[in-house]
Amino acid sequence: MTIMYFISMLRPNTHLYDVALDIHPIEEPTLDLALPAWTPGSYLIRDYARHVQSFAVTDDQGAPLPWRKIDKTTWRIENGAARRIRVTYQVYAFELSVRTSHLDNTHGYFNPSNIFMYRCGHAHEPCLVHVQTPPGWRITTGLAPAPEQNDGWVTFHAHDYDELADSPFECGTHRVLTFEVDGISHDIALWGRGNEDEQRILTDTRTIVETTRAMFGRLPYRRYVFIVHLVDGGYGGLEHRNSVSNIVDRWGFRPARSYEKFLALTAHEFFHVWNVKRIRPAPLGPFDYTRENYTRQLWVMEGITSYYDHLILLRAGLISRERYLETIADDIKLLQSQPGRALQSLEQSSFDAWIKFYRPDENGPNSSVSYYLKGSLVALLLDLEIRRRTGGARSLDDVMRHLYAEYADDHVHDLYSGDRVKRPGFDDDDGFCRAVETVAGEEDGAYRTFLAHAVSGTGELDYARAFETVGLHLVWGHTLEKENDHLPAWHGLRLKTEHGRLKVSVVLAGGPGEAAGIYAGDELIALDGVRIDEERLKARMAERQPGQTVVFSLFRRDDLLHVPLQLAEAPPDTLTIAPVEAPTDEQTRQLEAWLKVIAS
Repeated sequence: MTIMYFISMLRPNTHLYDVALDIHPIEEPTLDLALPAWTPGSYLIRDYARHVQSFAVTDDQGAPLPWRKIDKTTWRIENGAARRIRVTYQVYAFELSVRTSHLDNTHGYFNPSNIFMYRCGHAHEPCLVHVQTPPGWRITTGLAPAPEQNDGWVTFHAHDYDELADSPFECGTHRVLTFEVDGISHDIALWGRGNEDEQRILTDTRTIVETTRAMFGRLPYRRYVFIVHLVDGGYGGLEHRNSVSNIVDRWGFRPARSYEKFLALTAHEFFHVWNVKRIRPAPLGPFDYTRENYTRQLWVMEGITSYYDHLILLRAGLISRERYLETIADDIKLLQSQPGRALQSLEQSSFDAWIKFYRPDENGPNSSVSYYLKGSLVALLLDLEIRRRTGGARSLDDVMRHLYAEYADDHVHDLYSGDRVKRPGFDDDDGFCRAVETVAGEEDGAYRTFLAHAVSGTGELDYARAFETVGLHLVWGHTLEKENDHLPAWHGLRLKTEHGRLKVSVVLAGGPGEAAGIYAGDELIALDGVRIDEERLKARMAERQPGQTVVFSLFRRDDLLHVPLQLAEAPPDTLTIAPVEAPTDEQTRQLEAWLKVIAS
């Protein structure tokens, strides 16, 4: 059986996609259709069914059939003796993000996971998707075109619903840049305009593809699509098996440091071709689209990928060694500024992504840790630990290649023959550790001890041990040391300016602000009786010393308060990763092997 989907966007100003499903043959008197509640790769229940309207069902004679909803995502159809039915509905789509869908008079972008319902119990069956667009629009997607085409419609084929849900569509008058690697076509679909340089984007994206392919040995797809949305202030990406959706600041391609963000996002999402989309823990596939799919290994999926995104740029020659070390220092500083690192482990962070990561609040830095951020640093330390213990004979690269060989749920030769071989992912509790031990040796449980501390525990990461392997060390300092003869003072607050008002966004646990009784949401208006804004407060704080008491005047729920606060010594806020004075030959050799540029 093949389920046929029809999607039309002929009235883009309504932001409504018109959707139809033809289902046949049907053997049972009832059938259930469901719309996913979340999008794989974005671990939050979003309840896409809330955007469905005008749901209706008819038999093959056009007679209406009864239906009712049985839960928030599922429609039950009473088809009786009908063996073929048509389901029609509309989906409101006006949220421009990589995980949702958007329709206006400039384009139609949609993720099938929040547009197309699936027949419960039949998600393994093949699908045909017929797309109808306004005149002059083109269609870009990672799905393969179907041999059969209908007049006025463009048709695509998916082997099953999982492949369909994993294949976003960009429809419109977007530009398409094309390049080849290993004879495989890669398309870059650009929607929107800014200060981009098309040739530079094409050249640098090709270099990222070539550099990542060099690590894994081959490209595991027949075609790849980069969908790139250029918007004001946007940033983010969502990975798919043979495509990606990225959203970036339209004016973010200059200067060089800003353009680096675009390159890092491209490298990060492309690395997911292997890590996440083919290497995965067992709970992440096949998916249950109706509920949370829990795993303790998101730090492997996202943290290791975050470690490699800038490393790929270094290997590709797109950033310097000095700049790469700066990015690591920035990550270490950020993690060390978050009290939550002492409360939540990486395993807990991964497991609780569904209720924490995508729902940040003012207490987040105090109670949680990012599996992206800490995960990337644990990956760095693990890489250097493997290199140290094996004398440079093995690295994290080898672990990732091993995971791909053992657990990837398809192989290139199978893919090219048209057959997809699905395999279970690695064990969620012990699979990654076993892979490390297989590649790098058990070492009397040394890697288990490392991972127990860094992943299961909440103790401080041992940066000194790791960087000693490559002859580097951390040098901490303070931004204002050169301007004053004393260490800077600290109030322990994170601030934001909102509509011209200086507000407290976070009160850091254990800091002076918490001790003084200042709350998140308070509006700061004066320091020691003098009006302040963000810049004035920064200037006045540079004049104060640790131990002094200042008085903040603030509004809390429209009540004026005057709160004394005793300043503390500011924690270090500058970090440099510098070479040791006299590195050994082994340290130099390890450093060169770790930070080598491989692109020609």
